[in-house]
Amino acid sequence: MSVTASTPIDLSSVVESQQPLEAVLLITRTGAQLGAWTRNSVPIDVLSVMAATLVGSIETLMTALGASSPREVSLMIDGRRVFVSKVNAQVVLVIVAAGAMTEVALRATMRQIVKSLPPFPSDSDRMARGPRDRRRS
Repeated sequence: MSVTASTPIDLSSVVESQQPLEAVLLITRTGAQLGAWTRNSVPIDVLSVMAATLVGSIETLMTALGASSPREVSLMIDGRRVFVSKVNAQVVLVIVAAGAMTEVALRATMRQIVKSLPPFPSDSDRMARGPRDRRRS
């Protein structure tokens, strides 16, 4: 079973509206949406694809420098914090928040969101079943 965006995950129940968050995206590494929440109306498709591109660019940069692929990335961009965390090898959580939100609060929010997510198949599950074993739900 591969991770797909067939049944979007409702992130609005996890994101507290009083938090200084602007967007929360749960995406695959290819940019497919698994779940999304934004404070304002924005093109989610564009955010998802560009977030996946950002993740790929950072991984390429770090591996070209001889480092391993980072599990988490924290950026400050024009007064906004962008926090990226790998949920597993194929799923990434991206949080965009106001710059006033502390790194500690942002990490706590990330942990809260990840804890509320349904389980995703791990790479070891996929390898154990093999490429031809397609389970149906």
